[in-house]
Amino acid sequence: MLYEEADSITSTRRGEALLHSPTHVAHRTSEKDLPPYGAQHRQEALWEGGNEALPPRWQQYEASDGSTLYQDDTLVMESSNRPLPGVRLDYYAGHLVVPGCEWHISPLDRSYFVNHNTRTTSWKKPKPERPAGSLTPECIIEGHSEYIWSLACLKASCNVLSTSEDGSIRQWKRDGEPVGKPWYGDGGGICSMTVSPDETMVVCGSQDGRLRLLNIKEGNMIGEPWEGHDAAVKCLDWSPNALEIASGSQDGTIRRWNPDTGRQIAPPIKTRHGWVNAVKYSPQGDKFISGGNVDGSICVWSRDGKLLIEINGHDDVVTSLCWSKDGAHVFSGSADHTIRKWRSIDGKELVVLGGHTQIVRSLCLTPNERYIVSASNDYSVRIWDLKTNQAVGDPLLHDDEVFAVAMSPDGTFIASAGLNKKMCVWNLEAVLERHQGADDGNAKLKGRPVQPRVVRQPIPNTGGSAKYGKDFFADHSNRPTAPPANSSLLHWRSLFGSLRFSARPTDAPRPSPRESRRWNFRLRPVGKSRRTVEVAPARDEDRYGITPETDAEAAAAMQRTDGNEADNSTQPVQPAAGPQAPQVQPIKTQAQVSTSGPDDIMCGVNCCGNFFGFRRPTSHQS
Repeated sequence: MLYEEADSITSTRRGEALLHSPTHVAHRTSEKDLPPYGAQHRQEALWEGGNEALPPRWQQYEASDGSTLYQDDTLVMESSNRPLPGVRLDYYAGHLVVPGCEWHISPLDRSYFVNHNTRTTSWKKPKPERPAGSLTPECIIEGHSEYIWSLACLKASCNVLSTSEDGSIRQWKRDGEPVGKPWYGDGGGICSMTVSPDETMVVCGSQDGRLRLLNIKEGNMIGEPWEGHDAAVKCLDWSPNALEIASGSQDGTIRRWNPDTGRQIAPPIKTRHGWVNAVKYSPQGDKFISGGNVDGSICVWSRDGKLLIEINGHDDVVTSLCWSKDGAHVFSGSADHTIRKWRSIDGKELVVLGGHTQIVRSLCLTPNERYIVSASNDYSVRIWDLKTNQAVGDPLLHDDEVFAVAMSPDGTFIASAGLNKKMCVWNLEAVLERHQGADDGNAKLKGRPVQPRVVRQPIPNTGGSAKYGKDFFADHSNRPTAPPANSSLLHWRSLFGSLRFSARPTDAPRPSPRESRRWNFRLRPVGKSRRTVEVAPARDEDRYGITPETDAEAAAAMQRTDGNEADNSTQPVQPAAGPQAPQVQPIKTQAQVSTSGPDDIMCGVNCCGNFFGFRRPTSHQS
């Protein structure tokens, strides 16, 4: 039946599995050579037992929803498809972190991967490329021989405890130095642990369904294992008052224990979670919450085990839970790739944080509760700002799936670990410094007052400059604003502001018209510069030629004008501040050449590029 089912799956997915024409591969007796890209195997297993048996180092188990799953224990990867040559084992979109890749098994029982992006095959699971300049851990700690399930930080020493599938618990300093000797249990892999409030003891839960109490300082087990669960213990939590311990298991029950006797203090709670993946006491100790594999619900229980409310919203398995310090909010991580914030009193969903592309496996809050940290199967650890509800900086990347994350009690570093058997230590301050606005977070973490951030407001479009006001070219000194002038006067002033009076010979060349103003990016006028001529003191009629003068006066004015013009021809232009009066030029008589006779003077006005003149005889007497 299983063979027929696998054959059916293969036939329906044949078009998806390999994009190019298949190349049949001869049977091999060695796994030194990879199947070539494009190879398509017949469903003919060459391991012992053939198609009717599982490959070596594989196991079959029933999931919480009743389905059958198959796991490659070497890679710690599971599939809903029975492992057979030619059957694609990545059974849902996004199963592999790198898009465009497939998971298969060779006829000689070894998993391999097809990468359509590079048109290659590999024994190693594909992993995303690390971006250039991405943050690296300050320390990578190695010691476990199997993947790491859980982590915990001690408040007094900031040391980190780790549990592993290798059946051991180890203690580490931040720099990776081991503390004491590892403790090994006899119950298989250690899936979970919780530390007592006084940090003298730790309880761990194993694959055999039993709990064990250890003395942290001495590194030995206290008493006998606690028995009660029928399957692996997935989660544990010690109550704030240190009087009880709650455990959740793959058998679907929550049990509460007396830490002094190792006995259960109440009947087990049979949940609807299937597997119980997370259980957490509130900081006040008056209730606890749980989450599991079925329907994505979160249950809030009273201390005596009565269901208070059921929180629904996740679309998949709930994997991790934590409380805010005041007990007002609950945070949850899920296989739907999200982190959510809930109001604990009524279960109202407040925030959804999305960014991970795989299962969110673990959560923890920073001591100041400004940030929440998440670990995921997408090979990353992410930090989220709970004020902006946005991710902080770039993800912290591992080489494989991340199962656990823990925050140091002083808020200075993050520890994360998972499938690659290594623990990474990340400097939280270094992460925040890379993030825009990280100064505020760093100040809060260190207890320093937060400096106010200067926000530059956009300049409103008021027809002028923020510095100079609407009258951009006016004097921008701090002076009282003049009352608005009459509009008709302003019109005439604008019209005659460019008038220039002059006297010149009738046959003199006409001045070229002024160039129009051009504007540059600084909004300043750019035009041809003109030289301003200063006139020596004299009577108004002599200077401007408004009232007729005698011949002697005209000759004297001519001599004064010629001398002043020569003296001022090399002086720089002095721009006038404020509105300028009409420019009146002195009469120039020295170079006059008139066809009407030597005694005539030509007077004229330049306006809008045109010259208007009239002739005045010099024989007129005042």
